Amino acid sequence: MGLIGLVCVVAGLVGAGLLRWLPVRGRADGLAVAGAAGLRGGSKAALTVAVVELHLAGAIDVGRRGLLRRVVHTGPGRDATSLHRAVWTAFGRELSLADTAAAPAVRRAREEVRAELAGRGLRCGRARLTAAGLLTMAAGGAAVAIAAQEALWTGLPLAVLSLTVLCAPARTLAGHQLLREMRRLHPLPGAASAGPGEIGLLVALHGRRALRLLVPEFAACAGLLDGRATRDTVARSEGDSYGFSALSGGGDGT
Repeated sequence: MGLIGLVCVVAGLVGAGLLRWLPVRGRADGLAVAGAAGLRGGSKAALTVAVVELHLAGAIDVGRRGLLRRVVHTGPGRDATSLHRAVWTAFGRELSLADTAAAPAVRRAREEVRAELAGRGLRCGRARLTAAGLLTMAAGGAAVAIAAQEALWTGLPLAVLSLTVLCAPARTLAGHQLLREMRRLHPLPGAASAGPGEIGLLVALHGRRALRLLVPEFAACAGLLDGRATRDTVARSEGDSYGFSALSGGGDGT
């Protein structure tokens, strides 16, 4: 493949990087806590934070089998996001986290979180992420060919770089900068020093570490830490309003 192949690999990786990581500046004003969670860990993280915030508000609780249920019949409030409202509505019956994620209204609300973050320039949208993935895989394949046919120590580092780009978070540079700044402004404190109003934001920004520290009992019972509840789901009858019998797996992690 020679020099032309090497240039094509580099060009492909540069193009994939531009698609994944631009823009450098995004819009952070008015970003909800669920949006901050989506910035960190995708729509699955946003769903987790919505569940935690509803629990802290006394709206939902977890039963003995790790199933979540609504415990009050008043709505989640006027300031709640569409994701909170969809989750609260879904808990009219006992559900696991995975069952909740699969509810049509919750899926739509999670997609809204993704779309909002992409519109703000904080995460890479689906189309750009797909295009970047195709470019990266093509560059990686060419790099492997270079390593196998001509120059191992030239092609191998490029193949590793391609894999790194492919597995990188879908945050743009603007998203990386915003998340880093928010974590600096809101470090994870000791469990005793975190007020109820802060817990949702800290879980959004710090993920499992915050869950273990701030809401360990609820997180463990609901399967928010080890993913157990996203695998062990409730079998449903054919008459289920969601239209399926069982679900395995969790959120999208993007």
